[in-house]
Amino acid sequence: MPKLAPKKQRLNHALLLSVAICAAPVMASAQYVPAINDAPAETVHSPVPQNPIPENSEPQSAPAIPEGFVPLREFSQNDPAPTPSTGTIEIFETPQTITPPPASEASLPYIAPQPSSMMDMPVSALPSIADLVGQVSPSVVNIVVTTESGETTSEGQGSGFVISDKLEVVTNYHVIDGGTYIDIEFNDGRKYPAKIIGTDEETDLALLEIQTQEKIPHVKFHKGNDIRIGDWVVAIGNPFGIGQSTSLGVISAIGRERVESGSYVDYIQTDATINRGNSGGPLFNLDGEVVGVNSAIYSPTGASVGIAFVIPHHTAEDVVNAIRADGRVRRGYLGAGLRTATFEMEGRPGIFKAGATVNNVVPGGPAERYGLQVDDIILRIGDTPVRNSVEATRAIAALRPGDVAKIIYEREEKTYALDVSIGERPEKAEVDRANAISQGLPPPPPKAAPHAKVNIDTGLHLLDLSAEFRTAIGMRSDQVGVYVEAVEPGSDAEAAGFKMGMVLLEADSQPIAEVAAFKTIVLNAKLAKQDGLVVNVRHKDGRETYMVLPLPL
Repeated sequence: MPKLAPKKQRLNHALLLSVAICAAPVMASAQYVPAINDAPAETVHSPVPQNPIPENSEPQSAPAIPEGFVPLREFSQNDPAPTPSTGTIEIFETPQTITPPPASEASLPYIAPQPSSMMDMPVSALPSIADLVGQVSPSVVNIVVTTESGETTSEGQGSGFVISDKLEVVTNYHVIDGGTYIDIEFNDGRKYPAKIIGTDEETDLALLEIQTQEKIPHVKFHKGNDIRIGDWVVAIGNPFGIGQSTSLGVISAIGRERVESGSYVDYIQTDATINRGNSGGPLFNLDGEVVGVNSAIYSPTGASVGIAFVIPHHTAEDVVNAIRADGRVRRGYLGAGLRTATFEMEGRPGIFKAGATVNNVVPGGPAERYGLQVDDIILRIGDTPVRNSVEATRAIAALRPGDVAKIIYEREEKTYALDVSIGERPEKAEVDRANAISQGLPPPPPKAAPHAKVNIDTGLHLLDLSAEFRTAIGMRSDQVGVYVEAVEPGSDAEAAGFKMGMVLLEADSQPIAEVAAFKTIVLNAKLAKQDGLVVNVRHKDGRETYMVLPLPL
């Protein structure tokens, strides 16, 4: 892929060519193991190093990731999305004749005029990704998961891609979780059943096998860690179940961590358009290689806002290889919950330069058998120094069950060494239960069986309201609501008198702070077999009345 000169690497995200695309639906927040637990990704991969900071410049730290990063199958959070950085792109057009400077200025360098942005370039000069899409799209699939009764599960529609000539398909774990039957659909209408080879809930990955004798083209994972911020990427998938779609974007960041996603993945962030229904779909580079598996979005509305999170290719490939070998991912297990070591000085909290504090010890686990105690600070595991709980968790997970690792730890300001035989990490649910009990907490409830997909369409097209818009239309400062952008003609909502320009303030006596909250209220009402919602509505003229919104079965 050609490289731009350093001075022309400032990509303007606002100029990205985006088409529709996306990831899988879900109404309820997924539960992940907190980052303090001790079982991360199989192999530790450091983020790609960035350009060094010039000596005379102030170091720039990456912006903190706000809480609220949610799986694609979830609805939005309240936290505001971080503002993406913007800049300009300067690219030379076709060769041009340059007039030499006057003789009096011959000693000065002459800088030719350049287009100020991509918008100044002729359309014919912009690259097309049509050949790339034509090459890789036959390997991208839609995945439909159904229950015993034949109903689609609440998360049972996503994307995936064929990764080998053995008809193996990579997708997200949450797409196929809880289903009985799995069907693989191709863009040309072909449909085949599939079976599960293995899954890894910790990284949200699954490996399937298509049940057919036909030959199907496959794609390959990218090799190496040479991806860079600013590289162009292409996402292909099945957004909202409408059919295969393509979008173009760039890699926005590398090495992102998401809250509640465990310690197993350093996510790639992209602004390619990712929506529900594209979970498990591939993210390609311009060479047609898979650089990641689409997994999550950050969104205040439930739809794409240009912040999507992708499992890196090296993590996905490690998991796939482990599943091929053992049918599952085998990780080392210490049997201790960990947190980053902290201290207080003069009443103010701080962080040690290195170390992971033992937060709890699981009864019967290796940590208890070998004498580790709560508040011990682990400094090194084998040959790997650890700076925080994430690094410690990954170092333990990278060990094979049965390996003996020397653990250097600190207790009451004295340093000790201990040889520990590493165990094998149990299933995630068992780890969660053991950690809860060891901390004196009630064990988490068993995972509920997935319910059938529920139609929450009400005939209303809604938008979240900004504080400025609420003020502009005269709403009180203490009021929240969602704006009715449109009402579907012929719908029950239209028959009930709902109109464009209304603001829904409350439903079933619950304030509606955002569209996602309204969808949750509708979902709960439908599960409770309600046939309508009592909604407090603000009209265009400022009047507030109560109306009944029908909920058709």
